[in-house]
Amino acid sequence: MSTTLLPAIRSRVGDWMTYLTCMSFSDIEKLIKAPDEIHERKGLSDWIQREAIESHSDKIALYIKETPQRFLGSLIIGVYNGNPNWAPLNIKFTLNLLEVNKEQQANMEGKLGLLHLSGEEKLFAIDGQHRVSGIKKALAEIPCDDPIVTDEVSVIFVSHDESSEAGKLRTRRLFTTLNKKAKAISKSATIALDEDNGFAIITRLLIDQHWLFEDSRNHISYSSTGSISSKDESTITSVVGLYEIIKDLYYLNNSSKFESTRPSTEELDKYFSDINIFLNALLSQCSEFKEVFVDKTNCARYYREKNNHLLFRPAGQRAFARATQVLVKRGLNIDDAVTSLLKADLNLNSIHWRHILWNPISETMITNKLVMAETQLLQLCGHDAKSNRNKKNLEELLNSAR
Repeated sequence: MSTTLLPAIRSRVGDWMTYLTCMSFSDIEKLIKAPDEIHERKGLSDWIQREAIESHSDKIALYIKETPQRFLGSLIIGVYNGNPNWAPLNIKFTLNLLEVNKEQQANMEGKLGLLHLSGEEKLFAIDGQHRVSGIKKALAEIPCDDPIVTDEVSVIFVSHDESSEAGKLRTRRLFTTLNKKAKAISKSATIALDEDNGFAIITRLLIDQHWLFEDSRNHISYSSTGSISSKDESTITSVVGLYEIIKDLYYLNNSSKFESTRPSTEELDKYFSDINIFLNALLSQCSEFKEVFVDKTNCARYYREKNNHLLFRPAGQRAFARATQVLVKRGLNIDDAVTSLLKADLNLNSIHWRHILWNPISETMITNKLVMAETQLLQLCGHDAKSNRNKKNLEELLNSAR
């Protein structure tokens, strides 16, 4: 197993020990891997890899190959499955041509040295995923003796403890902190890695721990959107769709705080339990869900194409979650709220859903009228609308569609 020795500067920021060095493009191509050990479900890890790395890398590869004055910013590299071995160098100021004083000399002690990688470590980009991917693509398209291969880029190493959840959490939080400060990141990247957004945390927990989302079942789509093809035989939701449902169902006060500031362990446990109750209630009480996902006697495609079922459509699922939230805030428990709402006509081809969730002319879903859909679902079950204004708006919509 080959080893790598790099000159480096060691420094501390907050509670991170970092090592600043440089790596050649060839070493980056060889040593830096995908962040594939952050989550239990392989599908979720692959999705993170795609969301974090693949976009924009073609443009960076082209830039590297065609721009003689090319320059790439520093990479921040996480280290797991081992720790870099640091050997500080002693600096002797025998001649002292720069007239470095005693205090300056003392400040340099232990900061300059050699960083040794045994080859057992796994390295992945916490910040600079697009650049790493662009470098790899560029090197795959040029001869091995091209001077670009020996180009170097500055690198900051931080250690990631893969044996503990706390270590993984620190790495994910560092990723989103860096990217939040640099630019707005996509919703999918937020869901994948944000450790302060309670809804993102619950989404990942649910995918990692609920049997419905086991990789072998193929019931969740790892796409960057919330949509699902009507012809899909097995998928019930996407990661983005599940995230939206989890947000829609939130019945406690101050959802913006739950989303922006990491909730306590107790708050996360409580809401995770509520989401499990909601999902399990649907799987046990909705006969169509039970057929497809529990008994496996039918397929999801049937309930989208032949029987246009509200709960097999992402917009319908969100409307159902929103209506459940209203009933829970009024005092019903989640099980009873689901039981009540399942009594409604959930066939989107029926007159009840025309121009609300279903366009009967184009035969397509309407996704921008969730408040109307929530209101209709409540009223079909004999419940009051969330507000008189919502009720009035729905009446106006239905009158105009006649």
